[in-house]
Amino acid sequence: MDRLQTESLVLEPLTRQDFPWLFALYADRDVMRYIGHGARTEQESRKNLEWLLAHGERLPFGYWVLRDRRTGEPLGGAVLMIRRDGAPVELGFMLAQPAWGRGLATQVARALVAHAFSNLAIPELQAFTAVENAASAAVLRKAGMRDAGLRPGPYGGLDRGFELRREEWLSSRQA
Repeated sequence: MDRLQTESLVLEPLTRQDFPWLFALYADRDVMRYIGHGARTEQESRKNLEWLLAHGERLPFGYWVLRDRRTGEPLGGAVLMIRRDGAPVELGFMLAQPAWGRGLATQVARALVAHAFSNLAIPELQAFTAVENAASAAVLRKAGMRDAGLRPGPYGGLDRGFELRREEWLSSRQA
């Protein structure tokens, strides 16, 4: 997996050294309010992070830890993943509370879209947000993703789906 950068962040591939900080992030009820079934235990987080670590070892994409470019402080996580065989690549992100409201999620989403389509030539991306999560929906729109309406989400509920095809993204860059 490549190390990526935005104006404000460095996206570093996940390592086990990141787990303790991420356990705390996944346990934060406010951060996890719209993600899955909410805050996770350390055991649940470890299982998820081990899966994401293995994913990034077998594919050229996976989970990145988001760090402040100036201080190196961890601020969140972002992912490009294939949840199940045959599914499109899914984009996701989460930020620690001190990182909220600074435009960082938009930087990350745009960077992952560009990386997926430019460097990895992935044909299609999808993303999901909880129906009431207007902030993340706005981020995905700013990243160029199209609102595909309500659909079953990855955690069993009804979510707002977003999608973008590589051809669409390339066309928008040429316009």
